[in-house]
Amino acid sequence: MLDKVIHFSVYNRGAVLLFTVLTAMAGIFIGFRQLPIDAVPDITNNQVQINTTIAGLAPEEIERSISFPLESAMRGIGDVEEVRSITRFGLSQLTIVFDDQVNIFRARQMVSERLQSVQGNLPAGAIAQLGPVSTGLGEIYQYVLDYKIKEKEPKRRFEQLVQLRTLQDWDIKPRLMTVQGIAEINTSGGFEKIYQIVPDLNRMQKYAVDFEEIKRAIDKVNKNVGGGIVQQTGEQFLVQGVGLFKGVKEIENLPIKQLESLQIVRLSDIASIELGKEQRTGAATLNGEEAVLGTAMMLLGGNSRTVAKKVHEKVAEIAASLPPEFEIVPVYNRSVLVDHTLETVEHNLALGALLVTVVLMVLLGNLRAALITAITIPLTLCITLLVMRPLGISGNLMSLGALDFGMIVDGTVIVLDHCVRVIQARAKLLGRRLTRKEVQSSVYDATVEIRSAAGFGELIIVVVFLPIFGLVGIEGKMFGPMAATFSIAVVGALILSFTTAPALAALLLSGKGATKEAFVMRLLKRVYEPILALSFRIKAVLISLAIGSVVLSALLFGKLGGVFLPQLGEGSFAIQMIRPVNISLDQSLEFQKIAENVLKKMPEVENVFSRIGTSEVATDPMGVNVSDTYIMLKPKDQWPRGEHGPRTYEALMTQMLAQLELEVPGQNYLASQPIQMRFNELLEGTR
Repeated sequence: MLDKVIHFSVYNRGAVLLFTVLTAMAGIFIGFRQLPIDAVPDITNNQVQINTTIAGLAPEEIERSISFPLESAMRGIGDVEEVRSITRFGLSQLTIVFDDQVNIFRARQMVSERLQSVQGNLPAGAIAQLGPVSTGLGEIYQYVLDYKIKEKEPKRRFEQLVQLRTLQDWDIKPRLMTVQGIAEINTSGGFEKIYQIVPDLNRMQKYAVDFEEIKRAIDKVNKNVGGGIVQQTGEQFLVQGVGLFKGVKEIENLPIKQLESLQIVRLSDIASIELGKEQRTGAATLNGEEAVLGTAMMLLGGNSRTVAKKVHEKVAEIAASLPPEFEIVPVYNRSVLVDHTLETVEHNLALGALLVTVVLMVLLGNLRAALITAITIPLTLCITLLVMRPLGISGNLMSLGALDFGMIVDGTVIVLDHCVRVIQARAKLLGRRLTRKEVQSSVYDATVEIRSAAGFGELIIVVVFLPIFGLVGIEGKMFGPMAATFSIAVVGALILSFTTAPALAALLLSGKGATKEAFVMRLLKRVYEPILALSFRIKAVLISLAIGSVVLSALLFGKLGGVFLPQLGEGSFAIQMIRPVNISLDQSLEFQKIAENVLKKMPEVENVFSRIGTSEVATDPMGVNVSDTYIMLKPKDQWPRGEHGPRTYEALMTQMLAQLELEVPGQNYLASQPIQMRFNELLEGTR
């Protein structure tokens, strides 16, 4: 069968090369452009979250009346691996982990159906909602909304924060939700616009009004009602009662009761209406000032690079249409990091291809054979990208960065090396240059002769990766795509070595015989032949040394340190600041502002922004004593240069932590990077 494939490839070169070009184009336009791209693999398990908010209840009561009943209800769902919950003041978060084979939308449907059955048993005012269809690494874009000129007076600043939150909720968020690939726009900080009714007890006593009467009056209004249809002179008119409040005056004119004297007691007679503060569980800051932070969360399985760029374009469009006193500051864009990661991968792949070409040219002494081998490298990459998409494998530093083209093109190297040698040997034997038909025949004979060695050499590489496919859980999500990508590339290169490589060899290799072997090969032979002869004479010694080396390496391996994943340099920092548990949100904000001002003074820092406590959608239910602080750095060529050049990232982080501990005592610091911090939370099972 394989002989027939090789024969077809050599004698039907046009068809094979046409199919190769079509495959390459498909790999570029279908594989590369549609392949999900990210910096690292997403190891989030297959989970559905239920976030239940309720005002006023203590964590103990929420655990008893909400978390425990929901956990009990969700345990009976099929294919559930784990049910866990976190209970905080005003919030219960339930996480249901399903088997990886369960479709996420089927899982959400089952959870939603079970939630409906238990919803009626929850306390009054409890609002249970499913979390967004995203992952722990789904935060791909963040922006800060603020006034260009900030008010220092507390009351005016409060009104600004109310206006910012209103603008975010009613204008910016709905427009960003139209971006394809976005699951949720999460909001942190600001104040939701609410009007508070402040009763005056003396005036209530004067008019004999109690709180229940005020509550009933409010419940009956602030809504529109339909009144049917009125027909008149052949036309019909819709009747509607408009009762929605349009301003504070209408609230003040709300009738509460009628006295015996027929006097109407209105709300303004017994209470005052004022702009109030909601009970917040979180806040956000930028460079030491409180602001409103928006976080774009990507839909599960999306292309983070593409979606982040679309969000950035939409943010720029929205910023241009805002009133002049507002500004949107993009503070985190995942596509920037992904672009840097892709540049690293492209650089490594291009350098690897160049090295392979140079080495082959030096060793074989045949430029055409080296170029044919080099051509198979991008073709192998195209095949790999084309197959990765339907298998659901994303392109990242682990999957694409693991490709070693020196190993992958091993089969092609073996085939072309033997083809060159057979052609040169036959030309030397005949004493003339081979004709094109003789070259084709030589290529076919050489490829058939070497097919077993080339094929088994490649397949042995794949066999080495087979144990990785047995990994499950987080380890499987991390290293499985790497093994799958490498195996796909090896199999693709093997196919090319028996199809495209012989076709190109039959087309491009000359039939000229070589007068002598390449200089490097002659030099290597002179060194290797005596060593090989000596090895046969001392076989027992060499075998003993080999066994001893294996045993020694096994003993030393157990003493080596290890990490689960090599650290990715993201070009920015993330510090989790942990304060006393009983601290208030206002005091936590003051600590945060001081810390950000300390960090912002450093010349390498461009922006510092933070999320304190829990956001509107509680994907990360932190207490108000914890903040995630993101430190966005300037490009390294803009850093101040010392005697030995700019500081390293490690030295800069060390100085930041030392400065914070000196100027902002009373809190603990956990240093990390934005993606690395979320990655660690996933490994610990807290997200």
